[in-house]
Amino acid sequence: MTTKRKLTPMDREALLAELSPDVTRVQVVDEQGKQRFRKRDEIADSDTLVFGASGDLVVMTGKPGRRPSKVELQPINEAVGEVMKQRRAVMNDDDLLEIVKANPESSAVLDFVMVGIAEEAAALGFERQEMERRGQPTSQVSVRRIGALKAIGDSWLKRKDQIAAQGVDMDSPAFKRLFTFIMETFKDALTSAGERPEMIETVFAGLSKKLDSDWQREAVKRMTDG
Repeated sequence: MTTKRKLTPMDREALLAELSPDVTRVQVVDEQGKQRFRKRDEIADSDTLVFGASGDLVVMTGKPGRRPSKVELQPINEAVGEVMKQRRAVMNDDDLLEIVKANPESSAVLDFVMVGIAEEAAALGFERQEMERRGQPTSQVSVRRIGALKAIGDSWLKRKDQIAAQGVDMDSPAFKRLFTFIMETFKDALTSAGERPEMIETVFAGLSKKLDSDWQREAVKRMTDG
């Protein structure tokens, strides 16, 4: 389970400064709501840091040193060479490839897979509309899109199983409604016990101060540690 958390610029800088030197990228959610891994010096002010179930930042690490050199085939001409160069640049910036290479067991892999399949399904939907507009047959595109949508559904069910196995998503609307109900029940219990409204407000004011990010990390830790 991962959670997003907005921090003050000072807190965020301090948190990033404490990262190990072998951390190469940090997972964030950008201003468009897309999950991605950024290099430490490329994190934007609008990015939201992502924390894992343990309360630590979700990061990629790389071992120091260079990989052994490989024999690389030379392009047959400059045009092919330019295509190969662009292909390498795109692959080096691919978040899914990076996370699979760095930590293939991470739950973030399935998140990126779902986004990728959804993008392909949307592209197929556009292609089908264009073919309909031109009066062309769309059955083959429809079959491909149905397959993509089924893959999204299967991935979504697997993601739900992951979340259920890892713990409770404290940022989910369902958990927030549950927590609100618990607090309302607690307030009703204090009222039934004869506590004065002023005392109840004092209790809840003190409680709200304790429900900070440290409390959330400890709550997640206790749920996942069993």
